[in-house]
Amino acid sequence: MIRILALSLLLVVVPAGADYYGFDRIDTYDPVTGLYYRAVVTEGDRGFTLDSKGGSQAVNIAVFDPSNGAVSLLFKERAPGAVQVVVFEAGFKDGAMVFSGGEHAPYIKNNHGISKREPKAKLLAAVRDKDNKSTILYVADKTGANLKQVAVVPSNADWHLDVKNSKLRVVRQTGNTVKLDSYEW
Repeated sequence: MIRILALSLLLVVVPAGADYYGFDRIDTYDPVTGLYYRAVVTEGDRGFTLDSKGGSQAVNIAVFDPSNGAVSLLFKERAPGAVQVVVFEAGFKDGAMVFSGGEHAPYIKNNHGISKREPKAKLLAAVRDKDNKSTILYVADKTGANLKQVAVVPSNADWHLDVKNSKLRVVRQTGNTVKLDSYEW
């Protein structure tokens, strides 16, 4: 009985299939524009379709504009993998930009001593390709328009936003060499 209770508590605390930055956190409003973002989750014949980890996956992002009631999708049909991160600037506080949620902290770097400015009117989406385990990075307007693929991050590389320099960086190490590719943010 105690084992069943402990297992039940573990299942409640750790959602199946959700990475630390998983789609279950894509459920937020932008305090600047008032837009609402929500993960569109796969559905199968009997509820949620399970991914290889045993959980559902986000295949798109719905963008709701409360000012006119319009709902649009970030991807025309569906993302080419599981949407794992959607991040955007949501404000400025104490010399740093404030980002959507707070769970994206490992992806946000060099975010101190920033000159006061308005948040950028764009968002970044990271999509995990299940076949080759790479991450595809996309940038779009906060409305979801003008979606562009910016970079493909191999499974042996990392990425982050360098806020102070307004760059999206892809970092990979090969042997004793580190290579950084930079893109405008």
